Amino acid sequence: MNSIPTIRDLMTVMEATLTENVGYRREIPRDLFNEANLLKCYGKVYLEIERLGLQDVKLDHDGQPFMVAQDQSSGDLTISNVRLMIRGQQCPLFRPLNSRHAWPLYAAMPDGEEIEVFTGSGSFTPEMQSLLTGGSDAIG
Repeated sequence: MNSIPTIRDLMTVMEATLTENVGYRREIPRDLFNEANLLKCYGKVYLEIERLGLQDVKLDHDGQPFMVAQDQSSGDLTISNVRLMIRGQQCPLFRPLNSRHAWPLYAAMPDGEEIEVFTGSGSFTPEMQSLLTGGSDAIG
């Protein structure tokens, strides 16, 4: 007879998997705030894409728990299994570690340039909107 795993069993497995995959040691409260803000920003990207009705832009997710990862050289955070896809091309998103801004998300361009994703009020910057709609900053 198979036993149903307890919450404690599931948490133990998740903890081992997350520690193995995040690439950095989490500290409370710092990383609770950093990761919560990162998730908030990704959620806002989704809502803005929907609001603008952008058909060839999407957040692609593998269905697994969100995997927050850290760039070891810069400290920047990203969600490694959620990708912004613009006309079939991936556009990496990242958040600077310990940013105090409300919407501190950036898009990494193929030429190495970084585009600020949001204005202070949480709407797409003109550069980001141009990137997503196929304007002068477009990719793909």
